[in-house]
Amino acid sequence: MARELGMNPKKIGRIANHKQEPWKLPLPQFIEHLYQKRFGKSRPDRVVCIEEGTRQIDAKKAVRREARRKAETEVCGIAWYSPEQWDRLREISVDRDTLGDNYAIWLAKAENEWLQKKDAGANAQKVPVDVNELEAWCRSRGWVTNEKSRARFVARIMRSSESAGDERIESEMPSQDEGKISF
Repeated sequence: MARELGMNPKKIGRIANHKQEPWKLPLPQFIEHLYQKRFGKSRPDRVVCIEEGTRQIDAKKAVRREARRKAETEVCGIAWYSPEQWDRLREISVDRDTLGDNYAIWLAKAENEWLQKKDAGANAQKVPVDVNELEAWCRSRGWVTNEKSRARFVARIMRSSESAGDERIESEMPSQDEGKISF
């Protein structure tokens, strides 16, 4: 009860002075009174000893730590299109409005997303996508070309390059100057 009230159970004995100040309630009754007043019930739903509570907190921290470590080691792929294939991508995509009006707008959004993922600690990679391969892949599955199918295609490329051990992602990466617009 004291823990739920925000008191440190190991230091609670310091305020147990009802013998010197007889108008005060004994400490256990005082804590019960405060608990009833704040939570509207006389007992907690679940009683846990200090050691068990500490173990539960440590377990939660370990899970969070593992999730953070896993997020840092997992690879996140971002579809990367060449300026030459941009118009074709807009033609075949049913969600062309979400892509942007032109390549420069899309490129700025994609660069921003890539940087945000990098800053968040994710292992983000630019995955070059051949729009003709994407279209054929979607057509073979009976899917429309949209954000979800493009993401699945990128995941397939990443899986195949991991299993084959090839360097497709890095070797087909557009150069830094490619697609940059001077303002």
